[in-house]
Amino acid sequence: MSRADAYRSVSQPGISSSPHIGAHWSTSQIWTDADQADWEAGLARVTASAGLPLRWVENPEWLKLCDRFIPRAKVPSAKVLTKRVMPQVLRGIKVTAIEESRGAVGTLQCDGWTGENHHHLIGFMMTVKRKLHAVRVHDASGDPRNAEELLKQIIESIHKAESEWGVIIIACTTDVSGESRKARRLLREKFPHFVTPDCLAHQASY
Repeated sequence: MSRADAYRSVSQPGISSSPHIGAHWSTSQIWTDADQADWEAGLARVTASAGLPLRWVENPEWLKLCDRFIPRAKVPSAKVLTKRVMPQVLRGIKVTAIEESRGAVGTLQCDGWTGENHHHLIGFMMTVKRKLHAVRVHDASGDPRNAEELLKQIIESIHKAESEWGVIIIACTTDVSGESRKARRLLREKFPHFVTPDCLAHQASY
């Protein structure tokens, strides 16, 4: 993909300028590659933080606003935002999170759900220094629904947290289903030093 193809122009034909928007502000400030990278990363973070649709960066009013106030900035297309920018930002966030977590103790938790596509997924997360991090999401659609299989996935997640993140897992919690309770009991038998409480949220009565 060429540099021209990677970005939508903020002065595209077909996007008329509002009569209330004047010409570009003149500026002598140099817009560097580092500025562009920071700009793109900021757009990715805003997209995730605000829950914006991925194509918002191609909104005509947004493009006119950028054209008016920050003409030197190139606005990435939705394709570039999702295929290149967001994965880069996520990799950077993960590297920072691993550096902050390495050598600390953590607690593992997991929960499952079935999506609209009928895939059953199990998410494994850990809390380290009061921050929550995703460890992995496992597609369990073809797995047997029993405690032994869940135990296998829990142990794999513990190993991933310890080998990739350098975190010392000391506890694990799940929901309160029968196979989850049994999996935690089997985990405690295998690793007696683990704390394996029920999930407090599942114990609350509303």
